[in-house]
Order: sequence, then C-alpha cells, then structure tokens
Amino acid sequence: MGDGGLKTMEEDADLKLLELRKMEELRKRLKAAEPAARKEETDREVVERMLYDRGTEVLEAAYSFYPAETDRLVRELAGMIRAGRLRDRIAGGELLSIFRQVGLRFRMKTSIKVMDQGKLVDLSEKLGKKEG
Repeated sequence: MGDGGLKTMEEDADLKLLELRKMEELRKRLKAAEPAARKEETDREVVERMLYDRGTEVLEAAYSFYPAETDRLVRELAGMIRAGRLRDRIAGGELLSIFRQVGLRFRMKTSIKVMDQGKLVDLSEKLGKKEG
C-alpha cells in the first residue's frame, strides 16, 4: 500500500480545509449584507425587547393615556439602549415608576390571585364564594 493511502488522506484534509474556508468567507459576506437587507428596529421595538414582568402592559397603558408623551419617552429610552447607557432589562414596575417620575400618572389594572383547589383564582372570587 505504501504512501498512496496517506496522500489521499492529506488531500481530503486539504480539500476539507479549503471548503471550510470558503464556507466561512461566504458566511462573512452574508452577515455583512444582512443589516442592509434587514429593516431597522423601531424605537418601540428596541424598548419592548428590554421589558419583562408586565412591562409591555405598562407601555400599552401609557400609550393609551399619553400617546405623544409616551412616544417621546420611548425615543429617549431607545436612544439610551442603543448607546449602551441602559443595559439592564426593565420590569413593569420600574417602567411605571419612570412614567410617574416624569409626571405621567395612570392606573394599571391589578388583581391578586390565590391558589384554590389547584387553580389560580382572583382573591375577590374566592372571598365571594365564602360569603355565599
């Protein structure tokens, strides 16, 4: 057998390496072209991406009470997020606090849920059942 088997293995390895390099180059070109093809995220989308724990509910409520002011605040927050000055996610309570700090006050619908026979029910429902 000699060196014949060894040469083909080396050639296979070289071909594989060449193929991997070409694939990586193609991947880089596709990635470079991607941002141009992808639509720019809106300010609202940037902010919503950072929200958790009822954050989107608070944002929806704010838009329904104060659309223009909320839009301005969302633009500011999105700018801070894009600039890297705001990196932490924002909870619903924190967002509500931000709105209150700038003078935009509104109420959120809240309810207290309790476990009743393995199901979550409103506390008002549970208290109503006991009275009847």
